[in-house]
Amino acid sequence: MEKQERRFLRMEYLLALGVFLLFAFWVNHGIKTTGYYGDDLYLWYCFDTESAKEFILPMGGTKFRLIHNILCYLQLLIMGPDIWLMVPFNIVVNALIALTIFHFARKIGGCPYLAGACGLAYLLSHLSYYQITQGYGLMESAALWLALIILYLMYRYLNGEERESRRAYIAAAWLYLAVCFVHERYMVLLAVLVLSVVLKAVMTGKKEYRLLGWAFLAFAITMGVRFWAMGTIVPAGTGGTEVTDTFSVSEALGYALDSVLYVFGVNAGPIHLDGIEWQNVPRIYKLAVLGADAAIGCFVLLAAVCGWRQKKKRKEYLCNAAVMLFFMAMCIGSSSVTIRLEMRWVYVTYGAALIFMVYLFSVIRNYGGKLAGRGAFLLLACYFVLILPTELFYRDHYTSLYFWNGQEQANSLADVTWGVYGEEIFGSEIYVIGDQWKDWEYQADAFWRPYRTDDSQELPQVKFIDSIGEAWPITDRDKKIVLKADPEHNRYVDVTSMIRVKKFQNIYGYYEHDGWMDQKAKLRVFTGTSGQLRMSFYAPLELKGGETITISSGGRLIQEIHLTDHWADVLIPVMKNRYVELEVECNFYSLEPEQEMRGETPMAVNVVLSAE
Repeated sequence: MEKQERRFLRMEYLLALGVFLLFAFWVNHGIKTTGYYGDDLYLWYCFDTESAKEFILPMGGTKFRLIHNILCYLQLLIMGPDIWLMVPFNIVVNALIALTIFHFARKIGGCPYLAGACGLAYLLSHLSYYQITQGYGLMESAALWLALIILYLMYRYLNGEERESRRAYIAAAWLYLAVCFVHERYMVLLAVLVLSVVLKAVMTGKKEYRLLGWAFLAFAITMGVRFWAMGTIVPAGTGGTEVTDTFSVSEALGYALDSVLYVFGVNAGPIHLDGIEWQNVPRIYKLAVLGADAAIGCFVLLAAVCGWRQKKKRKEYLCNAAVMLFFMAMCIGSSSVTIRLEMRWVYVTYGAALIFMVYLFSVIRNYGGKLAGRGAFLLLACYFVLILPTELFYRDHYTSLYFWNGQEQANSLADVTWGVYGEEIFGSEIYVIGDQWKDWEYQADAFWRPYRTDDSQELPQVKFIDSIGEAWPITDRDKKIVLKADPEHNRYVDVTSMIRVKKFQNIYGYYEHDGWMDQKAKLRVFTGTSGQLRMSFYAPLELKGGETITISSGGRLIQEIHLTDHWADVLIPVMKNRYVELEVECNFYSLEPEQEMRGETPMAVNVVLSAE
């Protein structure tokens, strides 16, 4: 390839990446994560309370995801308290996956426009909800990314030259080992590696069964490490269940059918798993889905006709189609054996379907003639246009997903505490007006940990109350925050300012920021719960005798202090939790009027007030 062509190709990829990033941020606008919730909160709790070795190599558990643990540890370490970076980080990761799909589609189909459309369709899909919003989305993204690379390498293995083909297969075997330590669901891809060698023998007559040794070696290492770390090789199920205990053939077949429907744009699950059930989708969007599926149906039929007419290439087409369809079938199968089917598990199947679509386009374009090629391009254009409004509509119903309310509440709790008060929340008391959280002691212990910059910072103490009066009084000197739960809108409202009282209110002659008081001063003091008001005076002047400080309230003399040295300390009995007006008058001044004059009289003493 000439230097100029390579430069144009680099520009093409950079342009594609830029478009993907802009599109991904636009289509996911409004999504944010400022507080950890659910599995993510537990993940951080483990990160904060365990050593790096314990976090990365959890021994004896039900799952062993070594590579995910490493990636997750690095992510949490780098982000620190900046949890809001989670969503943009996940968006960038998915934009890079879209660029990878673009690259595969560019190599297979040779059409940059179709490749770009596939990348955009991947980012547009509402199946991405979990990979964007959750910390655990990194696990799903990494596993999907590796799985799609394995699929492409199998295509290269079937269609490449001997040396390139062998390298592609060995690379796929090692990536299989990696993906198994991101998520155990992808152990089923061993079957894809085996089938590819069989299909290569069928397609070319080359029996390269020795390559299976690499695949089985990777599988053996996976099983050996899993048994060493967990004491078992059986993958765990969803929600703390065991696959062997909950597996049902009829349920698995039903979930497999639902997966296929998801790929074709039909929300086949319950509302808490897909946002909106198919029967509740407005007719206009149903028609768009059916129109897109009709376009794809015609496109597949056209590809089948074009491929079948090429007798010399027929076997090659069938083998390539078989490995891609089998890859999708294995991914669907591995997602269908637990107690439920979540859309995030179908995302890899959809990504593979886009690659398969590009392969079928290459078949039509290479051997169907110009008319068939234009027809295929038009059908795919119809598909991509029709899925846009439907996917955007599905995204508008994310709020019905099972974890969305909890995530919004966590975001709100973070926004009204850490987002407003910052590090002042540490060592504070947080009163929550509303129902007690489930597992509230764990939640209170774990929720604010990510925001600490120092382990010595004391976590907030959480108390649940029934009314705002139970938190009163709160002064501006107290480290107390009062929140009102608003479950209808999945938020918390900070009502502290409604009941907060200012500890010391200057009427005239008192300057709280540095403690200075004029010869004549008047202030209001909130007395607190002790029933005692302490006033400490410091007069930085040369005492000549007769210096007096008079304290009164409402015209009634409370105390008269005759200074014998620079310091004077007085304890005044007061009523509890009340504002008291005090008038202080000195018969001297410490700073010359010409030196500094803030009020109507010169400054006399420095005062420290406390009323607990």
